[in-house]
Amino acid sequence: MRVLNPSVPHIEKVHNCQQAYVLRTRHWTGNNLWSPHPVLEAQLLDMEPPLWPQLEELLHALLQAVALPDRVCEGHPQSNGRGTIVLEASEAALGRCVLQQALELLALSATQRAVEWAAALARIRFVIDEECLGPSTACIANAALQRYLPAYRLFPKGNLVQLGMGAAQQRIWTAESDQTGAIAQDIASDKALTKRLLANAGIPTPQGDLAASPAQAWQIAQRLGVPVVVKPLDGNRARGVSLDLVDQASIEAAWQLAKREGTQVLVERCIRGHEHRVLVVGHQVVAATRGETLGVVGDGQSTVAELVEAQINQHPRCLVDMTLERIELSQNAKILVELQRQQLQPESVPAAGQEVLLLRTGNLTVDCTDEVHPDVAHHAIMAARTIGLDIAGIDMVLQDIRQPMLEQGGAIVEVNAGPSLLMHLYPVHGQPRAVGEAICTHLFPHPADGRIPVTGILAEADTGLRIAQTLAVWQQAQGHTTGVASGDAMYLQAQRMLPPASPAPSAGQRVLMHCAVTAAVIAQDLDTAVQDGWAYAQCDLAIIQPESGTDAAVQRRVLAAQLRSVRPGGTAVLTPGDAALEDLALTCPGRVVWVHPDEQHPVLQSHRRQQGSVAFIRDGQVVCADGATETRLPLPPQQAHWDLYAWLGVAAAGWAQQWPLPVLDVIAQQSGVDKR
Repeated sequence: MRVLNPSVPHIEKVHNCQQAYVLRTRHWTGNNLWSPHPVLEAQLLDMEPPLWPQLEELLHALLQAVALPDRVCEGHPQSNGRGTIVLEASEAALGRCVLQQALELLALSATQRAVEWAAALARIRFVIDEECLGPSTACIANAALQRYLPAYRLFPKGNLVQLGMGAAQQRIWTAESDQTGAIAQDIASDKALTKRLLANAGIPTPQGDLAASPAQAWQIAQRLGVPVVVKPLDGNRARGVSLDLVDQASIEAAWQLAKREGTQVLVERCIRGHEHRVLVVGHQVVAATRGETLGVVGDGQSTVAELVEAQINQHPRCLVDMTLERIELSQNAKILVELQRQQLQPESVPAAGQEVLLLRTGNLTVDCTDEVHPDVAHHAIMAARTIGLDIAGIDMVLQDIRQPMLEQGGAIVEVNAGPSLLMHLYPVHGQPRAVGEAICTHLFPHPADGRIPVTGILAEADTGLRIAQTLAVWQQAQGHTTGVASGDAMYLQAQRMLPPASPAPSAGQRVLMHCAVTAAVIAQDLDTAVQDGWAYAQCDLAIIQPESGTDAAVQRRVLAAQLRSVRPGGTAVLTPGDAALEDLALTCPGRVVWVHPDEQHPVLQSHRRQQGSVAFIRDGQVVCADGATETRLPLPPQQAHWDLYAWLGVAAAGWAQQWPLPVLDVIAQQSGVDKR
């Protein structure tokens, strides 16, 4: 039996400030001015200059104490007590809560802060529970983000998440995916049907039968032979499961407990051994854990209820990483039955050193992935395939997972269609497993999976929309279903779509969330980029035509963010004239194409001498040059709403992406050019 030894997290340094106020906050859900990750920006008032680094230190400590990422956590003080704090936060409410707790702690004395630390963490954890993705869903979403695939939460407080873009997307709900069949899910939720299918396939599973009453449960137990297991037919997470029952009173009480958790009650022969959970993803075993019983140790003075509170509910596994569920003793019928078997009540005072058993099952804590015998892995994979699941948690009872299953009399007792991943992410003993990455690889086997071609345009609104719509026509000619976003408008195959009810994702996000879109073009001006950030982490093609009249520092950050979004192997089409852009172009991870009507422009001349790509106007044609190699493209024959810079951007973009150039001739015949 594993007994927990609680320790209290603390912060070593303490500071004090008299007052500080949050003027306003802004939250970005994706790529933004500050970071590729979601962040909260807060404008602060009345912060004394020495306190800025101290506030940063507190924010880092709070984020680390509740196991939140803190890749972005920085202060930017200005004059007169004003300044900006930026911290990573997946949800706006979470970021505001962390900031508020840090400011309140900063205003306390050292002694007061030590007292209030645990309460501050509890408030943050409450917001995490209420507002954020569950840990199983979050680990898969984070694995997708590491591949620069978007992860869009489809409901504000749910675990339904879209991974990937447009028609290449996949959806997950906890650890279930688009590939999880509805029939397989229904089979897995019916333990009797699951057992029957497994037995038909030759997979060992314990004998058992359904009991319609407590008396019938006892009759079945006598027929099978005690000890037995009593559990709900369609329960989950070990709720209502009672193990190792040998007498009539315990079996009948266990029937009542199981009936409250499911529609029917199953009585099974008890298999001797340890409970194990084996996670199958696709046709592979990717993780395995072994269960331990859970209990407390008496001190001769405290009641069982007090021991549970001190040794379990205040343990970091409950408070920090939540790998252990908090126990509400008065409401946990399963534990109360277990205490009765030991002739104890919550008010009982165990002797010093007396071990009190609370849970026999559902407490999977020891990673044993590297110990799984090939025969055990084979049976787990076959069980998942027999039920029809692509992702499955296979519950086994085994004496030793290092030995073949049949030789030790082991059996599969349950198959879970939506398994929790928590025990694999935060085992108490052993190595955490990258189960999110394994599931993400299963959903997107190849590096290009989950992606569609994405073009990002940064230009004045009218110019950006015209460029976007023209590029969309060019892509539609290649067979794409193209979505266009500009401002708050979304177009699909050149048709403007109805606006959604407010609040809604940005137009760019809506394009990338649309299941029919096979290519996306997202245009925004500087103001929109500042307010909304970017709908994508990476794009294949970026077209930047600088605007004027924007604060230089802000414009530089916007340009830097747009350039860093170009994926390696992608292309940025840039127009010279902005000193910041010319300087930042060196930071672009992809290929750079400079465009300007004048072939002799110094930026084009310098770039071309270095074997770079350029586009310009010569003899009434667009010339796209890659070093010494030149390709000629048309100009529209009649004047309309085009200017040369915009048309050069379109022509150079399609040329750089190796789109079919004859299509541009057709587009040119339908367009004009305003030679300004």
